[in-house]
Amino acid sequence: MSVLVTVDQFREWAGVSSGSVSDEIIQVCLDDAEAGLLADLGLVDTSTIEAFPAAVAVAFPDLLRRAQRGLARRNSPESMMGSGELGFFPVPARDPDSAQSVWRLMQILGIGIPIA
Repeated sequence: MSVLVTVDQFREWAGVSSGSVSDEIIQVCLDDAEAGLLADLGLVDTSTIEAFPAAVAVAFPDLLRRAQRGLARRNSPESMMGSGELGFFPVPARDPDSAQSVWRLMQILGIGIPIA
């Protein structure tokens, strides 16, 4: 269970109403986001991140973005979304912001240099 971001924090940030998506689905997206971040960092739990306020400050928005991407992918089985006049576009599994966050977290936590 994600401990760095709550369902309510995600709802407020993403503007997701309680009637449109269940808490359980959001929690799964948050858990997947946290598991992905931990895997990228080579950590088994969030205790190392929680020990450093600067790390929490970097991890929090990254987890929000990852969870939002997971929620968007859930609604787009072919990994494509439509947006009115813009047409269809892919929903990426990763983005450069997450790579920047992982790099910054590794620096803060002193756990090595990520390999591209």
